[in-house]
Amino acid sequence: MTDRPILSILLLCHNEAVFIRRAVRSILSQTFDRPAEIILMDDASVDGSAEIVRAEVAAAARPNFSLRVIRSETTLGNGAAFVTALAAARGLYYHVLDGDDFWVDPDKLRKQAELLDTTPGLTGVAHRAIVRSSADGSESFHPQQEPPKPVLNIEDLLTGRIYFHTSTMLFRNSFYNPATGGSDVPAIFRDVRGDTIRLYVHAFRGSIRYLPQTMSVYDDHRGGIWTGLDWPGKRDLLNNLYTQLSQHGYLTDMGDARASAFMAEQLAAIAAYAPSSLRPISLHPDQVATAPRQRLTEVSRVASLLDLETQLSGLTAAGHFEDALRLVFRFLSALAYDPNISVAGRSRRLSSVEIDWHCAHIGGLIAARQKILPVAADPASLAEGPVVLLVSGMAEDQDGMWAQTRDMVALWRGRRRIVILSTELLPTMPDIQARLGEDVELLLNTDQGLVEKTAWLIWHIARLKPAQILVNPARNDVVIAAGLRREHAPRIHLLGTYRTGYLPGCHSYALDGYVLRRPYDLAWFASLAPQREVIHLPLFLHEAPATAAAAGAPLVTATFSRSEEALDANYDYGLHLVVPVLLRSGAHRHVHLGPLSDSALNRIRKELIRQEIPPEAFQHHPGSGDTGADLVAAGATVFLQGFPRPDSAAVLAAMAAGLPVIAHRSYLHPALSLADLCPPEAAEWADAEQLAAIIRGIGPAWMKAQTEALGRHLENRLAGGAALSAALGEGFMAPVPAAQIPQLPVPDGRQELRRLMTELLEMTVFRV
Repeated sequence: MTDRPILSILLLCHNEAVFIRRAVRSILSQTFDRPAEIILMDDASVDGSAEIVRAEVAAAARPNFSLRVIRSETTLGNGAAFVTALAAARGLYYHVLDGDDFWVDPDKLRKQAELLDTTPGLTGVAHRAIVRSSADGSESFHPQQEPPKPVLNIEDLLTGRIYFHTSTMLFRNSFYNPATGGSDVPAIFRDVRGDTIRLYVHAFRGSIRYLPQTMSVYDDHRGGIWTGLDWPGKRDLLNNLYTQLSQHGYLTDMGDARASAFMAEQLAAIAAYAPSSLRPISLHPDQVATAPRQRLTEVSRVASLLDLETQLSGLTAAGHFEDALRLVFRFLSALAYDPNISVAGRSRRLSSVEIDWHCAHIGGLIAARQKILPVAADPASLAEGPVVLLVSGMAEDQDGMWAQTRDMVALWRGRRRIVILSTELLPTMPDIQARLGEDVELLLNTDQGLVEKTAWLIWHIARLKPAQILVNPARNDVVIAAGLRREHAPRIHLLGTYRTGYLPGCHSYALDGYVLRRPYDLAWFASLAPQREVIHLPLFLHEAPATAAAAGAPLVTATFSRSEEALDANYDYGLHLVVPVLLRSGAHRHVHLGPLSDSALNRIRKELIRQEIPPEAFQHHPGSGDTGADLVAAGATVFLQGFPRPDSAAVLAAMAAGLPVIAHRSYLHPALSLADLCPPEAAEWADAEQLAAIIRGIGPAWMKAQTEALGRHLENRLAGGAALSAALGEGFMAPVPAAQIPQLPVPDGRQELRRLMTELLEMTVFRV
C-alpha cells in the first residue's frame, strides 16, 4: 500500500473544456506543499476536457501533486459522479471542485488543512465565495450574510439555513479505510444530490469552521444542480433533502420533539414559499438589541443631524452595521427622491461631513470584521494599474451618471486598462457591455444587503490594485461612501456631476480631490474643500457638430425635459406660461422634446386658446433618445437651455446640432444655470419680459452672430474624448492652479450646509 496523501481534490467534469483549464490552474497554483492527489472524474465528456487537465498538470510539474483520471462512458450526473470520485479518494482530507469553478487565493488549501490538522473536532472548513452570473457578469458574495459564529454544528446550519458553496469546503475524509483500501461512502450521498448534503453529513460528525475570507469563485451559468431547476424542481429537491436527513437519522441530535417540529416547519415553509425582498430594518439601538431581526411598526422621527449621528453611533457600537447603513440610505433616498422632501433641496447643493464620516467609519469596521482591510501599496508599484470607475448603476438617468461614465471611458481609453465596478442601485442597461466596448471590464454587484455590497466593493478594489479611482455615486449610495478606503489607490477623485440636491461622498477622507466638468463647479468645490485638488475635464461632444440651420428658416424654439416629474417640478415658470410668451414674441412654432403628462399638455393648450394663439403652434415630440437628431428633425432653430430643469447633455446635443442657445439665469442657485457651458455671447434670460425681448430681437444678423460664436465655442469642445485627451496632453488630470479657479459667488458654506441638513431632517418621518 502506498503512503496515503494528505489531500484528495475531486475535480468533477462533464464537457467543461471551456472552463476546466482555469480550474486546474487554480489548483496547481496553490502553495500547499504536502502530498495531494487530483482525481479527475470525467463524466462522459466528449470535448477533450481530460486532455486539457493532463497537459496542465504535466506543464506545472508539481512533484507533490499526482493525477488520476476516472472516466465514465455514460453520463452519471453530478451526484453519482461525486460518489464515484469520493470512493476513490485516499486523502486525509478531500475537496470537491466543479470544473467550471476556481480558487483565487493561493493559500486557500494550506489555511484550511492547517485548521483540520490542529483541531480534531472539526470535520470541515468553509469560507466565503464570489458568485458570478454568466447572464450579466454581476458578482455577489456567498453567503450574503455572515454566519452568527465561526464554529457551527448541524443544528446551527439547519435552523439558520446556512450552507456554503462546493468550491469553498474542505472536509475530513473519514470514509476511507487504509487497511482495506476501500471507502464506506454514506448512503445518503446516493439519495440526495448537491453540496448542502455533504455539509450536513460532515456537520453531524463534528463541527464546521467558517473563515470570513473570499477564496473562490462560483460561475453561475444556470446549469447547476440548483440553478438549473425551476421552482417545482427546487421544491422537490428541498423536500427530498429534509426527508432523507430525517430517514437517515441525521436529525437525532436535535431530539425527537425538536426534530419533528423542525421538519414540519421546513416542509410548511417550502409549501408556502413566496418570493420576498423585505429585509428587517430598525432605527433605534434599543430596538435592535431587543428584537434585532423583527419587523417593527413604530414610527420614528430623526429630529436633527445630531440625532442622526447619535443613532448611527449606537447602531455601530452594537455591531449592527446593516441597520446603520440602511438608516442613512433611507434618509438620503428621501432627500433625493421623495416628492415632498426633495423639493426643498432642488434649489440648493447639500452635503454632510457627518454622514460621510459615519459611512467611512462603518466601512472600516466591516472590512476589519471580514478581514479584507486593504493595505496601502508603494505608488510606484501601481504605476501600471488600471483606472477604476466606481458607479452606482448604469442607466440613463436624470443625474447624468451614465453620460459621465461614458465620458470618462472615452477620455481614459488608450491611456489605461479600464474597470467599472457597479454597486447596482439603478437598473442596468441590457446592452451595457456593447455600449462601453469590449475593452472595458465591467463588474456588477447584485447583493441585497448593504454590508455585503460594501465588503464586495472593498475586496474587489484591493484586488485590482488601481492607479486611479474615479467615483460616480448615486445620491443615496452609501455603499461607495462606506467602501472607499484611502489605501485603495494613490489617486482617488470624485466626479462632481450633480447640479443641486445632495452630493454624496464629497467629504470622504479617501479623496484627493474632484474631477469637474463646469467652471462654476471649480469655484464651488474649491470653496468647499480648499485643501483638495480640483481638476477640470471639460464636457465635450461625442459626435462632430452638425451644420447650422439654413439662413432665413422660420424661428422654431425648442425645450427639453427628461421626465414628466422634472417638468411638473420646475423651479420657475410652468411651460404653459413660457410657450405663449415665445409664440407671441415672434416664434413661428415651439417644439418640446421628452415626456409630457396629459395634464401638462392640456394646460398648455388651454392657455394658448385663452390667449387666442393657434394650439397647433405647439408641438410635442416624445423623443427617440437622440436629442440632437430629434431637434433637427423637428426643424428647431433656437434652444432654450435650463428650462424647465437644467440638463447639460441636452445643451451639448443642441449645440452639436448647430442650434444657438438661450441660457436661463437662475436666481435660486448658480448651479441651476448652465450658462457657463454656452458660448460667452449666448443670450440670457431670467423672467418673461427678458425672454420676450430676446425673441423679438432674433433676426438674420442675430442668427449669424450666434452661429459664428457657437462655431468658435464648439472648436474647443472637440468631437470625441480621444481628441480632448490629446489636446489636454500633460494637463490631463492635472490640478487647476488656485489663481485660475473662477472667482464666482458660492452661497453654500459648511455651517449653512449643516443648518440645511438639520432642517430637512426635521421634515423627515421614517416608517419601518
